[in-house]
Amino acid sequence: MDTDTEKKRILIVDDEFSICEVLAQFLKKDGYNVSMASNGEEAIGIIGRENIDMIISDIKMPGISGVDLLKRVKESAPSMPVLMTTGFPTLDTAIEALKLGAYDYMTKPFHLEEIGEKVRRAFNAKKLQEENLLFSKLVSLHEVTKELTATLEVHELNFKFLDYSMNMVKADGGALLLIDQTGKLAISETSGKHFSPEYWLGKIWVTLSRHVAQLHEPLLLTAASPPLIEDLPSIPPEAGSLICFPLKTASRVIGVLNLVRTKEHDFFSNLDLEIINVLASQASIAIENVRLYSNIRDNYLKTIRAFALAVEAKDEYTHGHSENVMKYTVVLAKHLGLPDHEIELVKYAGLLHDIGKIGISENILNKPGKLTVQEFEEIKKHPELGARIISDVPFLKSLVPMVLHHHEFYNGCGYPLKIAGNAIPFGARILSVADAFEAMTSDRPYRKSLSQEVAINILIEEQGKQFDPQVVKAFLEIIHAGKVSHGR
Repeated sequence: MDTDTEKKRILIVDDEFSICEVLAQFLKKDGYNVSMASNGEEAIGIIGRENIDMIISDIKMPGISGVDLLKRVKESAPSMPVLMTTGFPTLDTAIEALKLGAYDYMTKPFHLEEIGEKVRRAFNAKKLQEENLLFSKLVSLHEVTKELTATLEVHELNFKFLDYSMNMVKADGGALLLIDQTGKLAISETSGKHFSPEYWLGKIWVTLSRHVAQLHEPLLLTAASPPLIEDLPSIPPEAGSLICFPLKTASRVIGVLNLVRTKEHDFFSNLDLEIINVLASQASIAIENVRLYSNIRDNYLKTIRAFALAVEAKDEYTHGHSENVMKYTVVLAKHLGLPDHEIELVKYAGLLHDIGKIGISENILNKPGKLTVQEFEEIKKHPELGARIISDVPFLKSLVPMVLHHHEFYNGCGYPLKIAGNAIPFGARILSVADAFEAMTSDRPYRKSLSQEVAINILIEEQGKQFDPQVVKAFLEIIHAGKVSHGR
């Protein structure tokens, strides 16, 4: 038996039973599985129930004609090879069939050897088409996997992975389930117009997901698939085919990807399964890496937040100052139209901008009177001390310019480097305004808090001197819009 023909199923559609029977016997000898239908309606029913790989159909039949059947097949399964036969050949009929996507056209009576050769050619053409498609998909997969591995946010990565998976294999619905801290599968992302999160919590999908997670092996099921094991449910009634794919790292399964195509569309193929295999293997590594990255980052930020609180604990008057500055910088950065990743940087710079004060004497920080020149010189060291503290932390290196320069003046009279204008990092200019406003509207050991009106007037007076005019303008806009509330 030719191994290329094994398990391939051909549907013969003809209202003459004798023709169906002769063709079926001949093709079975060549190793094909064969189903027969006497009309178009019966053929459509068989296509919905069985995994058909090729159709040989007569054109002239009662009810649904061979041409109508061809149209329906090509709408739902464009890659399905269809051979058309007729006992009443005309050039127009042949041209119409080929235009509609028939692989070939044969007239009756025909030689069985001719049928066998055309069937082999059709399958070879489909195989070549699939190989070309796989090659083009692999090229696309290369670009997709590069983008996945460059994504560092968990939710963004999960969304992209599910979206790419569905697009690559033309799925109608999909769900990404990840194993949580308790060891249970939980829905992370879902997609598909008619497939809500509740759909994926149905008994069938829960059972299938657990099954592939336990066995570490994928499932490709169609409406024509036989039952796998006794306790495994049948394919959902609305589905034509589905893929359940375990997401694995070198040491464990981290989740399951579920994809579904409805009955109106072609079944998933082994080619689709191979595409998902390539994509899932890369995505699994990326998801695990992002999880580790997020855990490490969160731990760093918890430690740094503790440092910031430790700094404020040295000065009873600055308790909550950094948290408030952080809130102001986020609202201000959003109002100025900064992209999300830059808003994130400004946010943590706001929290950590005074971390260098941990190296400043409490006597200076809490002094109720005016500082001496020497004491003020000590205070002026805190931006450089703060920059030095965070510069060795990989996740915080990008904050160094903002922490270092948040006391620079727009006119170049600030510290520590006396840089001016656009030479000052934009994030530091945002931080400077937020820091100054929060300090002015809070109590200090040497004075009571200023009113919001007085603080606003000082910001206006210092435009172009201490502060960037663009940033002051934006800050006043968010104050007047009620997006900033001062005080503790």
